[in-house]
This record gives sequence, structure tokens and C-alpha cells, in this order.
Amino acid sequence: MLIEELLAPAGSYDVLVIAVNAGADAVYIAGQNYGARAYAKNFTMEEIEKAVEYAHLNGSKVHVTVNTLVNNFEIVDVLNYLFKLYQIGVDAVIVQDFGLIWLLKTFIPDLEVHASTQMGLNNYSSIKWASKNNIKRVVLPREVNINQIRNTHDQLERDNIDMDLEVFGHGALCYCVSGKCYMSSYNSGRSGNRGACAQPCRREYRLKYRGYNIGNGYLLSTHDLATYDHLQEIGDAGVKSLKLEGRMKSGDYIGTIVNSYRNLIDGNEGDYKKDLHLVFNRQFTDGYMLGDKPGDVMGRGHSGHEGLYIGDITDIDGTKVTIEIKNHEIPVILEPGDGIAFKYNGKIKGIYLENIIKQDENEIIIDTTRLVKVGTEVFISYSKSTHDYLKQFEKETVKNNVPVNLSLTWDENLNLFTKAEFYLDGELINFRHKTLDKFEKAKNKPVTEEVIEQQLGKTGGTPFYIGNIRFNNMPNDIFIPIREINQIRREILDNATELLKNHYTPTKKAVKEVRKNLTKFFEDYESDKGKVKNKTPKLSIFIDDIAQIKAASGFDLKRIYFDGNCHYNNPKDYFKNIKETLKKGSLMASPTEFVWVLSSFISEEDAIRCNEIVKELEDEGIIVSVMGDFPGMAEIFGCPIYGNHNLNVWNSFCVRDLNEAGFKSLILSSELSGREIRELLLKNHDRNIDLEMIVNGNLEVIVSKDDFTNLNDGKDFIISNDADYATLEDKKRKKFKYKIFFDYNRQSHIINKDCLCLIEEINEIKEFGLDSLILDCRYSNEKYTSQILSIYNESLQNKDQEELTKYKYEIMDFSQSYINKGNYIEGRLHENS
Repeated sequence: MLIEELLAPAGSYDVLVIAVNAGADAVYIAGQNYGARAYAKNFTMEEIEKAVEYAHLNGSKVHVTVNTLVNNFEIVDVLNYLFKLYQIGVDAVIVQDFGLIWLLKTFIPDLEVHASTQMGLNNYSSIKWASKNNIKRVVLPREVNINQIRNTHDQLERDNIDMDLEVFGHGALCYCVSGKCYMSSYNSGRSGNRGACAQPCRREYRLKYRGYNIGNGYLLSTHDLATYDHLQEIGDAGVKSLKLEGRMKSGDYIGTIVNSYRNLIDGNEGDYKKDLHLVFNRQFTDGYMLGDKPGDVMGRGHSGHEGLYIGDITDIDGTKVTIEIKNHEIPVILEPGDGIAFKYNGKIKGIYLENIIKQDENEIIIDTTRLVKVGTEVFISYSKSTHDYLKQFEKETVKNNVPVNLSLTWDENLNLFTKAEFYLDGELINFRHKTLDKFEKAKNKPVTEEVIEQQLGKTGGTPFYIGNIRFNNMPNDIFIPIREINQIRREILDNATELLKNHYTPTKKAVKEVRKNLTKFFEDYESDKGKVKNKTPKLSIFIDDIAQIKAASGFDLKRIYFDGNCHYNNPKDYFKNIKETLKKGSLMASPTEFVWVLSSFISEEDAIRCNEIVKELEDEGIIVSVMGDFPGMAEIFGCPIYGNHNLNVWNSFCVRDLNEAGFKSLILSSELSGREIRELLLKNHDRNIDLEMIVNGNLEVIVSKDDFTNLNDGKDFIISNDADYATLEDKKRKKFKYKIFFDYNRQSHIINKDCLCLIEEINEIKEFGLDSLILDCRYSNEKYTSQILSIYNESLQNKDQEELTKYKYEIMDFSQSYINKGNYIEGRLHENS
């Protein structure tokens, strides 16, 4: 099965032109706000309109990323923005926020919605949920493998669910599962969820275990994804769209990767694989999708571009340098003007070639004054001929890409009636054109079918070419000047072009209906001052060891969340033991509700297995609830389900959407400020769902498939002791130390260096109307759990500010790390908005 759509990125209008001209079936772009690349140039509304027209005229589509999370203060602005995109006729919007999913399906249901990879829809139940929520396409996380994709596609077909699947096929990889990373946000104020990621994963780190240094380098830096050798396999798995990454990249980069993948998908011969190696890349990996192990996906040696490896320097004679060719898989012919790089002892120096003395299949001899050494690795990093070839894609042009069929009929008065037909997205578009009083009886040389056909076929500069022409009742002896035939052609093509543009925009009636509903919503929303739940929140805790339950006895807790995923280092042991652990924990916790925290990014098979355990426990009279991080859980579990923090609850409409998905409780995002949380709670009218907030603990910043195998010296890091951890230390900022725990699926969980502590803000927080305040006591001990519980329990008893500050210093004394207030006071810094 062929991949239907090649989807390219563009950070500016000029780059979009290149992408369309180079063969992209669709291009994804962002406006000035709400796109997950805040530092790209991005598009003004006028440029989006221009881009949509250019793409549509050339048979391409435009998807606009509206894939940041939004708070309640921004709801009106973002809906107005989405409404404009709908009017312009963008083909789809890519969305991460569950609240926007609800708002779009309610108010602009005809605007096509694609679920961003950051929504994390990785298993079948979550994709089934998407289909019920007016989502047309799911952009699958990069961690989903090809067999899971194939099985999901086949199951969708069996269930008669029409859902497009899209995967990333080329470009940079996010270290964190599904891009749900908080490392940048919690430590630099630049949130990846707001498009402002500082890319801490590209920094240098040390990995330590029990005080010993066991790894150095760019430990969190991934290679770049390249799937060019697996396009047939990806298509056969049921993938509709192959997405190329790179909205921050240059026109040269985009032109190269689009041109290469277009030709590779179409099966054309050429040096397209070589070209891909010459533009910026961090070496290539097939990625998790195609079965690469974490150690193969990671590029821990460096985080920059090298180019395509040619061979090594074997001889230096004055300025004559001999390079032995070692890469015979992708042959290279060097030309003057090409850029090559010399790598020695990890350092890279580059030159532009001027003089090539000799070149054959075994060696290349060049003339250079650059100081180099024998043994140096040589790469080609820039191809002048490829660069020159790409210039053809820079100019705006309209390609003839839509066949139009014409039927020409004359009446007895020599008037011409033309019927034109063409198809767009499988829909028939047709119209009639009248030509009155233009034809006359020929005095000497009558016009022929061939002449008319020839003139009508000159469709250059329009999206159309003539498919076939039928002549009906054409008299043999008629005449018309050539200029008049040309005029008829122009009128027909102008009419067809207008209908083509209109095909992608909603009708005036539809726009009027959406505007009316939105206006009513805006009036109600802005006049609604909201109402706070008048209640004092209870405390809940996260634990990872049931021994900590003893510390909780005697306290009136709302829930105990048990996360035992990092106590086992393989699925077999986990599922063998977890039932008895849950049984014991539930009995110890009684009468407090005991909640089983499922593994992040859980597969469909594991989730079903977990539900079987819940049912078995229920049959034995043991009641447990579950906490997870994907919508669609209600399809699997019959017990109460609660939403984990990485569902990213940022606004009251997200609460509504996830409430409809069956969640009984949700944790509000720790990226929000106190002001944003207060507004969310004021605007929230879903009273049958509990809302919770983490007020203390070392927050999880990253979950990754990386298991720290294949470190720089080639060794694998393996912890044999359950529940033990490693430490990740930023080489330049030594205070930045993170604990790393591994779950039973060998996913790594990176825990923030600082401990969130909002004890001084507790009087304000308890007035919000939250149902519970969560103390995250995972990866601690019974004594710590007892002390934290005791202090926060006391703080709820109307303490003054002086007493709360004393509590803060107590927590500082026994906490295992620095404490901070996270984003609570100022929210995220460094945002454009």
C-alpha cells in the first residue's frame, strides 16, 4: 500500500512555497500564537490565507498547528483564531488540548481536527475515543512500533471506524515519550507545551550510580529519524500520512527532505538518500517505530551535524590529502564548492573544496592548506549541485494538477454551451458556460476541432489541464477568431478556479451559524463570573511502597495513589506480583480509597490485563480504582478511573471533555500559575468530577523509552536492585541533578531536581474549591511520608502566614533536595503571550 500523503513542515511562507513545489501533498504551519514552535518565524493571518490559496491551487493542503495548551483566560482568543482558520478554508488543525477538542466538536464541528502526537494517543481505546470526539486523524507517538500500528489499523477497519493514522518519518526526535516533557518548563520557565522548549535534552550530562561516574556526554540526545528504507512497510501498516519534522529549519533543508521523500515514495531513481545525509542531521536511526532499541536511537556522542561519512585520511603529502573511501553503501562524487568536514578526537573542522586532484571508487585526493592528521574521519556536509538544483523550487508557480473535462454543444444559432467537470477530493464539481454571438458562418476557412482543442488546451498558470473534450453538433462551416477562443478558455478556467477555491471554504450559511453560536457562547462565558465550591480540600498521597501506608494511618485522606511500576524490572515479575501487592495495600489503606497507578504510555494489551486483575480482586471482595493517562480508559475498566498529571489539564473545557470520557477525578497541570488555576475552577461547571492539585513533591519531568544502554563506551547501564535509581547531572550546571527510576517496561522516569513546596500558599489554595491536595511521596520512605503528611495536615487548620513559613523551613530541613514554588507564582516565563 502506498503512503497517500507526504506532509512537510514550513516555518515561513517562502519555505511553504518550496515544500509545495518540491512535492508535498500537505504542509503544516503555525500562526503567531498557539503553535508548538514559538521561536519559528510563523505565519500572520494574511500569510496563512495566502498559503492556503497557494497550496490549494497546487493540489496541496494546509494543516495549522494549534497544539499548545491553553488556559481559561485565552479561550475566547483561541476560538476566534480557530473560527478565522475555518473561514479561510484550512484543511485541518492539529490540536493537543483536550479542552479545544471539546470546543471544536461543539462549536466548529466541520473544521477537521487532527490529534497532535503530544496528546499521547498510543493504544486502540484512546484512538477509538478520538473517533467519537470528531477527530479525523491521530498523529501517533514516535514510540509506537510498526506492529502496533498495523494491529490498530486492522482493528479500526474491523470496527468500521474511519480514522487516518499519521506517523513521523524524518527529523528530530523528542527524548520524552510523546513529547510530554516538563524539564524545560520546571527548570527554565520555558514550556515545551507552550512551544518554548529550551531543549535541555541536547545538553551534556553525567550519569552516576551510587557515587560512581558511569557515563558522560549528550546522554539525552537522540539521533534523527530517517525511514526512507521502510516506506513500503509503513504504507502496508495502514499509515496514511508520513510527516517530516522541521518547522525551525531552512528552505534548503525542507526542499531537500521533501524532494527526496517525494521521489523515494514515487519509486524514482536518484541520489535522494545521499541528499538526506547532507542536510542537518544528528546521524540517522530507524526509530522505535521500526524496531531500533533505545541504545540505537540515542546519539550520546554529540548533538550536532556531521554530514555523510566518506572515509578516512590515509596520507598527507604537503597540501595533498588522500582520503580512503570507506562508505560504499552511499557513493559520493565530490565537486568544487562542496563542503567537507574533518573529525578528529571528537572535534569537527570544515572547508569548502576548491581543488580535487583525483577521484575514483577507492580514494579521493584533494588540495587543502587546512591542518589535518592521518586517521581523521571525513564527511561531506554540503553539496553545491544539490543546493543549485533546489533553487527551482523557490519561485511561486501554479502547476497544472487537476484534469477538467469539457463537453461543447452548439445550437442552431451557433451559440456554444460548454459543460465543464472536474473532481476535488472525490467530489464532482461542474458548471455550464454560455458563449453567445461569437461564432459565425465561415466565409472561406472554417475553424476545426483541432484548432479549438489546441487553444483550449493552453491552461498554463492555472491548476487545470484539459482531460478530454467532446464536440456535440459542431457545424462544419463556422468561424471564430483565435482571440475569442482564448477568451472562452480564460472565462472557463477563471470560473473553475473560483469553484476550486470555494470547495475548501465553508458556505456563508455555515459560517453564519458558527458565528451565531460562538457569539452566544462568548457572551455567556465572559459574563459568567463563576462560583467556587465552598469546601475544604482533603489530602491525598502518591506512594510507591505499601510500607508507606503505615505512615498514612490516622490521617483523614481522600485517596492513596499507589505507583509500584518502578519496583520491578520486567513485565513478567510485575504481573506475577502486583495482584497480591494491591490486595495487601487495599486492606492496609482501608477505609481510605486505594488507587492503582498504571504505567505511563500503557499498551492496549497491558491495560486489558490490568482490568482482569481489578476484576479478580473484586471477585475476592477487594475494591481498587485505577489512575491512568489516556482517554478511552472507560472502554476497558469497569471501576472508577482517575486522570494522571500528564493528561495536561489546563482549562475547564479539558475537565468537561475528560469528564465525558469517564474520568472521576483529574490532577490539574503543575505548569499552571495560581491565577490560572483559580480561573479554571471558577469557570468549571462539571460538579460531578473531583479536581486535585499536587502541592508537594519532586515532580516527574520526563518519561522516556531510553534505558541507558549503549553509553559512550558502548556499555549498558543495568540496575539489578529493584527501586534503585541513577542520578543525572548537568555537566555545566552541577546543581541540576535528577533522579532516574526505571519501570517494569524499562522506561526511564526522570524526577525533578527540586521539590515543589506550596506550604506557604496553602491558605490561598484551600479557598480554590479543590477536592484534594496531593503530596507526592514516591521514591521516599515511611518517615518522610509521615512528616510531610503531618505538616500539611496541620496547615489546613487555619494557620497564619508566620506558622506556614516555619513549616516551610521544617520541610527544607528534612527534604532530600532544594524546594521551590514551581510555576505557581509567576506561571511560565519567557512566553510571547
